[in-house]
Amino acid sequence: MKKNHIFLRFIFLFFLLISLPVSVFAAELSINLIALNASETEAKEIDVKYYLPKELEPSDVLDSGELKVDYDVDKMLYYLNGKVKFQPKESKTFKIRVNDVWMITPEEISILKQNMDGNLSLIEQNAELYPNAKRERDKISDQLDVILAQQQSYSENIERRIEQYRAYAGLVEKIRKRIYDPNFLEKEAQTQDDGDAGKTIKLVLEVKNPSELEEKTVKHKHFLPAEVREEDVVDKQGFDIRYDEKKSKSFLSKEELFKPNESKKYEIIIKDIWRFPVAKLDPMEKRANDAIEEMKDSAYASSGQYLYDMMIKQLQLIRETQDQNLPPDQHIGIFRTNQRRFEDVKLAVERLEQMLAIVRAKKLEQLEGSKVKNVLKRLQALRGLQALSEAIFKKGISVTMTWRIIFGAIIFVALFTTLHFIIWSRRSGRMADGIKAGEEIKVVPKPAPPKKEDK
Repeated sequence: MKKNHIFLRFIFLFFLLISLPVSVFAAELSINLIALNASETEAKEIDVKYYLPKELEPSDVLDSGELKVDYDVDKMLYYLNGKVKFQPKESKTFKIRVNDVWMITPEEISILKQNMDGNLSLIEQNAELYPNAKRERDKISDQLDVILAQQQSYSENIERRIEQYRAYAGLVEKIRKRIYDPNFLEKEAQTQDDGDAGKTIKLVLEVKNPSELEEKTVKHKHFLPAEVREEDVVDKQGFDIRYDEKKSKSFLSKEELFKPNESKKYEIIIKDIWRFPVAKLDPMEKRANDAIEEMKDSAYASSGQYLYDMMIKQLQLIRETQDQNLPPDQHIGIFRTNQRRFEDVKLAVERLEQMLAIVRAKKLEQLEGSKVKNVLKRLQALRGLQALSEAIFKKGISVTMTWRIIFGAIIFVALFTTLHFIIWSRRSGRMADGIKAGEEIKVVPKPAPPKKEDK
C-alpha cells in the first residue's frame, strides 16, 4: 500500500481585533491557524486539530468557524478540530476569536486596593499592629502595580503579555483569596517579621565558548529558582527575564558574542525571598496549647497529645534551621523544607481543633442532658396534678378552664377582701361615735372564772 505523505503546518498568530492605545486592552483576541496540504498532486481531507491555551474555556471561544470545540481527557485541555478538504498544495487560514483572558484589569486592581484600604481602616486605632499592616498593604499594592505596568508595556506584544500573565497567575490568585478576608491585614500584621528585609543573595553564572578557534554567538538560557519573578531580580547583568510555561520558572535570556575559548562570569543579585517568617509560628503554637489543655481527661487526650508533640517538634526544627548561614542552594532548600513543615503544623493544629470541637460538643450534650432531666422531674410533678384533676373532674382540665379557675379565684379574693374592709370600717365608726369628748375609755374587766359548787 502506498503511503500518503501529508504535511500539516500550523502558524499561530495573536493580534488585537481593534486598534487601541498602549494603555488600553482589547476584550477579544484572534488566533490565526494556517494549515497546509504538502502533497503537490493529491487532494486530501485533513484532520485539523489545535489545542487551546490552558486558560481558555468553551465559553471563551467566541467564533471557531468551521472547527468545533472538544475536550482531551488525558491532556485535560480543550481543543479545536474538524475534517477539512484541501486541494494539492492548498493552505487555509482559520480565524478563531476568543476572549482576552490573559490580563488583570485596571478596574479589578483598583477594587482590590480599595478593599485593602478598607481592611486597613479597621485597625487604624491599633498602634501596635497598624504599622505592620500598612507595610503589608503597601507591599501587595506594589506587586499589583508591577503586574499592571508589565501588562501595559506588553500591550502590543501579546505573546509576552500572555507569558507574563502566566508568570504572575499564582500570585494574583493568592492575592484575590487573601484580600477579601476582612481580617487578613490584621493576621499578617501579627505574624510579620521584617528583621531580614532588604537582604539579598548572589547567584553566580559562568559561560564559556567551547571552541578554541572561532568566535561564537552564545544564546544564554539560565533558569532561576521557581519562586523568583522579574521584580525580585535586583541586578540582572543585562539579561532579559522571561518565563517558561512548561517548567513554571523564570529564566535569564541573553545573546552575545564570545571570542575563542573565552569565558565570562555573571553575578546575579536577587532579593532573599527564601527566609521563612518565624513570627507565624507563635500563633500556631498558642492555638495548639489552648486545644491540648482543654482536651485533658477527654477521650482524645492520647491522640491529641501525639499530634501536639509532633507539631512542637516541627516548630523547633523550623526555628533552628532558619537561623543557619548556608550557601544559596542549601538556603533555598531549607526554606522549601520549612514551608512543608509549616503545612504539617497547620494540618496538626486544625486536627487538634477538630478534636476540641467534638469534646466541647460532648460537654454541651451532657449539660443539656442534665437540664432535660430537671425538666422531666417537673413534668412528672405536673403529671401528678393532672391525675388529681382527672380524679375530680373525670377528665383533664383544658387551658380555657384553667384560666377561668384562676380568674375566678382572683375575683373571689378581691370581693371577700372588699366586703371585710367595709364591715370593719363601719364598726370602727360606730365605736368612735359612742365616746364623748374628754371621756376616758373604760377598760372592761376580764370575767372571773366560774365558782365550783360544793358537793
